[in-house]
Amino acid sequence: MFALLTVLFSCARPGRIAGNVSPVEAVRYTEVQRKGKKQRASRRVTPFSMACANLGRSGKKTVLVVVSLSLAVVLLNVLATFLGGFNMDKYLSQRSCADFVVSTPDYFNYRGFTLTEEDILPVQENTEQSLGGFAYGTGLVKMYLPEDAWRYEASYYLGDQDLEKFLKSAQRDGDKIAADSQNEGLDAALFSKLTVLEGDLSPLTQPDNHAIAIEVSLDDYGKVVHPEYYPAIGETVKVTYGSGDTAHDVSYTVCAWVETPYDMGSRFYSMGYQAVMGVESLRRDAGSDNVLPMLYLFDTPSPEAEAAAEDYLFRLSGSATCPLAYESKATHRAHFREFQMTFAILGGLLCAIIGIVGILNFFNAMMTSILSRRREFAVLQAVGQTQRQLKAMLVWEGLLYTLGSGLISLLLSAAVNPLAGRLLENAYWFYSYRYTITPVLLIIPVFALLGYVIPAVMYRQAAKQSVVERLREAEA
Repeated sequence: MFALLTVLFSCARPGRIAGNVSPVEAVRYTEVQRKGKKQRASRRVTPFSMACANLGRSGKKTVLVVVSLSLAVVLLNVLATFLGGFNMDKYLSQRSCADFVVSTPDYFNYRGFTLTEEDILPVQENTEQSLGGFAYGTGLVKMYLPEDAWRYEASYYLGDQDLEKFLKSAQRDGDKIAADSQNEGLDAALFSKLTVLEGDLSPLTQPDNHAIAIEVSLDDYGKVVHPEYYPAIGETVKVTYGSGDTAHDVSYTVCAWVETPYDMGSRFYSMGYQAVMGVESLRRDAGSDNVLPMLYLFDTPSPEAEAAAEDYLFRLSGSATCPLAYESKATHRAHFREFQMTFAILGGLLCAIIGIVGILNFFNAMMTSILSRRREFAVLQAVGQTQRQLKAMLVWEGLLYTLGSGLISLLLSAAVNPLAGRLLENAYWFYSYRYTITPVLLIIPVFALLGYVIPAVMYRQAAKQSVVERLREAEA
């Protein structure tokens, strides 16, 4: 669309003029149209003043060239602001709660968990760890939700008719309805990875406790989504383990609301509550045979230890006989850089295309200006203007185009960047806006160089003919 508008604007005025004049008059046309009475200029005429007057001859063309150059620079500055605001620390804080998460490929491909504690022994023996522990799961259990919460969750899976039909046959506990839920057991070291929103986790570490922490969902602003659907702190919840003849109920007291990192959970969604508790309590209530390791998570004490562990796990998981797979902060950093590079390449190509269009518009404007004014230049030289003055006038025209574009780019970037920054912060949770106009400041010297070199080279080619030859060519 931009290229089409460029061509239409460029052709409109010459087309109208060519259609209204005779062929002889069109040959002598020099883009000068005078309306009204002639006025004598009393001020001193300089190459700069002549350049300003020449740009005013075709205002639409001047505006088009300046806008096309400015647009590329403004887009480049927005792209630089966007890429510069990518915050890896924010990204890692949400995507990875530990240096390494080790499990089996089934776990990372959402097919359950088949890890054993013996599988992790080589990792524990060959890596330096500052913190480490297992997270365990039991598969699905039953918890009981208020009917409003149950309907809200079930609406994601069932239509209205199926929902009402399923509701009639659902297992109940008073005014609450059973739903498939998850109960995760953690080694004591991993409680530090949880974010406590309300309550206290200390009851989970007490012997013979019957305490549980409920995982809650947060929106983009860190607020709990539908807090009325979760059991309050101190409330008793019933959990049904097993099914059929082996089913049995255990009552727990809710001690906290927590946010559990994604890479420390089961990685699949259940309709009911998701909860965490101490692994010993989970084994006591669910039965040791029903509690299986999901993952092993650990941190390293230094960057050197992290690099060594990364190298060891890479070699270990690459072995055909090894049942393990892993994720690490290095993995997430690589994904983050790939994501950032994707935007850099696509945005850079867009800026390059629009920049080339702008430069070609500038080149075209200067070239057509010189070609259409050959007779005018020859007359000016015939009455005493020197080649140096003529070259200076053309160079000033080029600099007015490019430096004007740079100034407009600077003003537009200063106005657009804060607005774009706020929009990007709302769109990407890992983005942190940082104001910058450095790309514009770096482009302005490049524009100045183009504004000088292109007119100078073009005039040098045009000046190879003598004044007499140019006058004769124009008269012919």
